[in-house]
Order: sequence, then structure tokens, then C-alpha cells
Amino acid sequence: MGVKVIERKAASGDIAFSIDVYHKDFGRFRQSTGLKASQKDRKAYAKAKAETEEQRRQIEKQLERDPAGTFSRKARQTDDFLDYYRSYAEKGRHSVFMNVIPILQRFTGGKLLFSELNSIWLERFKAHLLTIETISQNTATDYLRSVKTVIRAAWRLGYIEQDFTGKVSGIKKVAIETEFLQVEQLKALHRAECSNEMIKQAFFFGCFTGLRISDIEALTWQKVSLVNGVPYIRFQQVKTGQYENYPLTADAVKVLQAVRGIYAEFAPEGSDSVFILPSRSRLGQILHVWGLSAGLKFRLHFHVSRHTFATSALTAGVDHYTVSKLLGHTDIGTTQRYIRLVDSKRLAAVQSLPDVLQSFPADQAVFPAPPAAAGTGKSTLSKALEVKGQKIAAALSLPRDDDGRYLFDGQRYTAVELAIEVQ
Repeated sequence: MGVKVIERKAASGDIAFSIDVYHKDFGRFRQSTGLKASQKDRKAYAKAKAETEEQRRQIEKQLERDPAGTFSRKARQTDDFLDYYRSYAEKGRHSVFMNVIPILQRFTGGKLLFSELNSIWLERFKAHLLTIETISQNTATDYLRSVKTVIRAAWRLGYIEQDFTGKVSGIKKVAIETEFLQVEQLKALHRAECSNEMIKQAFFFGCFTGLRISDIEALTWQKVSLVNGVPYIRFQQVKTGQYENYPLTADAVKVLQAVRGIYAEFAPEGSDSVFILPSRSRLGQILHVWGLSAGLKFRLHFHVSRHTFATSALTAGVDHYTVSKLLGHTDIGTTQRYIRLVDSKRLAAVQSLPDVLQSFPADQAVFPAPPAAAGTGKSTLSKALEVKGQKIAAALSLPRDDDGRYLFDGQRYTAVELAIEVQ
């Protein structure tokens, strides 16, 4: 029995690493590691050699423990990882996994053997994701995570000898502002022309239901029904797997009626899907152009519809628990992030109130500032600011700490400081 590293000079001049495995009862096979490096680049060469040596040690341990299983796994390593990934993604139908398939096909040229999978390949794929202009860094984070998940699943089934995904760090998510639409912006979008009317109706359906794009894509006419005269949809959430009985608003019903009117133009024969939508990348492009034509100052994407539903419901006074259930959140804490957005809307309403004093020139001030009141140390201006700050705090329902300061936007303010902060 023996397991050793083989170095071979490739046509490119690089050194290609493989592993030779021999057992007296099962025979011999040579496994390609997919690792190559130039001897002139000492750092890259040393890294590839160390990675190969680690693989060699793992195979040697497995051969000692289970020689039959080791040779069986070798047979599996000639299988195509892309076929395995596609099968895994289609079984779960999770949109993130499905969206990675065309990226993997382009990156690999359409084929990738399990024997060629290693941490260096995964590092290269990670770097590639960050160069794709049509996806955000946060989307790249999810895409890399999905590939790691499938690799680990393949490792558990014996397609590869070791789980190397831990050697490749994830892509850090960046904080982004949660955008949502107010009534006037919704009206502007409704007036603006969209190059795809089905996408337009699907987006508005999201605004009036809060459904994820994956659930809207999976919605069929069979799932739309009347229960005691009330329109409902019954569906299984793609992300959580939960079954939902979902009541529809009058606006959501109007969207479905509009879709019925254009359905023949978009639907292939025999389709039962409510919304016939293009690929996610094409959908994103159309939404962006539509948003620009409506005068939006941010990039419109489909999830804005979900944010819009959540903030509208909370602003209308719907309790957090009900909104959480409507959004399909399994943890009410996820819903809490919309509260700050709602407070921002309330703050905008407070700030929109006319400031009478600012309408007068500085040299015609109606209330000249008197000296500080005896015994209080506070000027009339200070008192006015304090009253204004208290009113703002009441309007926003801001909590107070033990020192009497108001908690706003992660900071602590006195009433006066709060009035100055939001001016």
C-alpha cells in the first residue's frame, strides 16, 4: 500500500500535482488534484505543494481505514460537479442556488470533475464572483455560500475526500440602506412606462402582499381562490417551506385582474403560472430602467416591494406580530428592522410641519431672546427647544433611559439636543 505525490511538468511549463494510490488487493489509481503552479513563483508553488500533501495525507488515512470505500469514491470523482450541483439546486428549487448555475457554467466552461475541486478552485470562484458587475457584494456572499453548501453535501456522500470549504473565508456582507416606496413614489411608478407589463404587475403585487420574488414566481392560478367570499392564495413558501393561507387586499386583486388581461400575450400554452417573468438578471435590468423613468433616486430592485409592504403595514398601525406573519418571518426579530424605517417616516412627517419663525427675516424676529429666567438658568429659547424635543419624542414614541435622555438612532439625547438634531 502506498500514497505519494506526483509532480509533472505541464505543456504550459507549470508543475501539475497529482496523487498516486496503490493497494495490493484493489489496484492503483492516480488522482488529479487540479493544482498547478510555476516553480518560478515560489509562494504559489509552495502553497500548491502543501495543499497536495494535505490531500495525500487524507487519502492515506482513508485507505488505511477503508480501502474499498476509498477506491469506490475514486470512481465517483470522475463525475461532473456541475451535474451534481444542478440536481441539488433543482431538488430544493431555492432561487439563490438556481441563479448560481449559469455562473458556474460560464466559469468552468461547462464541466468540472469532482477530482478538480479544491480550496484553490474555490478561492478563484470567490474572486470571480466579486468581479461580476451585475450582482452586488451581498448577492455574491449568498452565491459563494450556496456552492460551499453543495460541496459539503458532496463530501458527506463521498464524492470528495475532505471538506475544504472552511479554508476559504466567506464574502463579508455590507450594510445597505433599506429602500421602500411611499405613496407618491408608487403613483409615479404606476404612471411611468415599463418595458414589460408583466414585471410591472408582479412588482405591484409584491407591494400589496409582501411576497418574496420566489413565491411570486411559483404562484399558480390554482392557488387563488375565494374563502367565504374573501380572495385568498394558498401556497408553500419557497424559502421556509411553510404553508400559508394568505388574504388578498383589494389592490392585490386588481393586479390579478390586470394580469388576466395581458396573460395571453406572455404565457406559453399550458402554463398555469400567474406571473410569467424573465430571468432574474433581466428582471433586475428592467426594474432599474423603470425606476429611473419614474424619478426614483435609488436603484429599484424587486425586494423593494417587500420593504414597501412591511413599512406601509406598520405605518398603518398593524401590529408587529401580524406583519411578521404576513411576511412569513419565522422570527419576529426580523420584522423589528422595519420599525426604524417607520420611525423615519414619522420623523419626516414631524419635520414637514411649517416652522413659522423661519418665515421672518432675522432682523424682524417676533420674539427677541430675553435674559435667562431667574432660578432656572434656561433661556426662553432653551425652553422652546425642550418643548419641541419633547413633542418630537412623543410623536416618535422614543424610549427614555434612567437619566431622562431619549434613545434615537442609536444615540442618547436630551430634549433640547433632540430638537436640534432633527431640525
